[in-house]
Amino acid sequence: MFKFLKEKLKSAVNRITKKIEDKQEEQVAKVQNSKKIISEKILKKEEKVIREINNKENDAQTEQLLVHKEENIKDIEPDTFEVKKKGFFSKIKEKVTSKVLSEEEFENIFWELELVLIENNVAVEVIEKIKNDLKKELTKNPIERGKVHEIISLNLKRSIEKLFKQTKYDLVTTIKNSKHKPFTLIFFGVNGAGKTTTISKIASKLKHNNISCVLVAADTWRSAAIEQLEEQGNKVGVKVIKHQYGSDPTAVAYDGVAYAKAHEIQAVLIDTAGRQHNNQNLIQQMEKIVRVIRPNLKIFVGESTTGNDCIEQAKKFDEIVGIDGIILSKADVDERGGAAISISYVLDKPIIYLGTGQLTTDLVEFRKEDIMKNLGL
Repeated sequence: MFKFLKEKLKSAVNRITKKIEDKQEEQVAKVQNSKKIISEKILKKEEKVIREINNKENDAQTEQLLVHKEENIKDIEPDTFEVKKKGFFSKIKEKVTSKVLSEEEFENIFWELELVLIENNVAVEVIEKIKNDLKKELTKNPIERGKVHEIISLNLKRSIEKLFKQTKYDLVTTIKNSKHKPFTLIFFGVNGAGKTTTISKIASKLKHNNISCVLVAADTWRSAAIEQLEEQGNKVGVKVIKHQYGSDPTAVAYDGVAYAKAHEIQAVLIDTAGRQHNNQNLIQQMEKIVRVIRPNLKIFVGESTTGNDCIEQAKKFDEIVGIDGIILSKADVDERGGAAISISYVLDKPIIYLGTGQLTTDLVEFRKEDIMKNLGL
């Protein structure tokens, strides 16, 4: 999972580290040269004063010259080293071992990372967020020599960790503790995203946790959609409520909820047509279902591998029905990881599960720790 992005991030961090270390070496050379020049000036002044002292016979005159020596030395101490506060050599050490990047230097260096994020379908909003986080840290605080890679990686990790709005959503406990009987879940997403398969995975999880459920075939528009859901229902041993093709999807959903109430079934899982944002008829149907059924949880199912397309689809559904959570399918074959990193931050919604295969058990709870591990951070 995210292998391509992991390698690209690693490579970018290494290149950035090299650039900063090169600039630090330039800083070292400049500071050491300044130290040499200043030391030579101090030595010459001291030698001059000593020669003058040796030529004097009076102790009072000697004392005067010694004072004069100290004042001369102070006069040639540069402000940049703040000798009076820290001492000459301690300040030299600090300048040699650390560097604060200017904003211009940061912009040039961040471009390495920005290209990697763009290439891996990370959303623009997320790239800007990561950029601002890193700029705040790297242009305000000194970067110590020998720790550049560590500091860059740590700040990148912190920035990405903040992208996820919620680390865990316990669906099973939520349904068991809910006052709503039945607890109604409705699933949205475009055709081919794995929505129907995901519904069967949720049904399997609920069943294994002793939560009874029923599936509702409210996709009466797409050919073979009802049969596909029935096949999935048979796999997990869960009943499917259906009407004929062309029926009103809201009517099917309503009957599914009524059936669950009559049979004291705890959860209703409603499948919907894979709507496109430019199909006005399907959008109106979707709005009607939500308005009439008033589901307890509206879930967007998106294909992780489609990157920015997945995020744009989620935005459209959120604008129309206001989704509550996200499930990303096909996460196991997602090499780039752009959707997984971006979608929660862009929509301000939690990722609930990741689909990791075709089996009904191939559904894992989303944990940001697993994402960070797969990114090598």
